[in-house]
Amino acid sequence: MKTSVDLDPDTQAEVERTVELIREKPATVLRMAIRAGLPIVANRHQAARPEGFFSDAYPLPGERQKLERAMSENEQRLER
Repeated sequence: MKTSVDLDPDTQAEVERTVELIREKPATVLRMAIRAGLPIVANRHQAARPEGFFSDAYPLPGERQKLERAMSENEQRLER
C-alpha cells in the first residue's frame, strides 16, 4: 500500500533530524514511527474499563479479606 502523508513543518523537521541521526530513508523512519505509535493511539481511543473489571482475576485469600474488613471498621486517626 502506498500512501501520501502531509506533514506539518515541525514534524517534517523532526523526521529529517531523525533521518540524519539513524541514517535511514525517510520512508523507513516514518514506517518505524507509525509502528511504534499505533498501539499508543489505539489504547488512547479505547473505552475505559469499568471499575472492578479485574477484581475477579485477583481474589484475595480469606484471611486477608477478613483483616481488611476488620481494618475498615476501625476508625483511623493520624498519630501525632
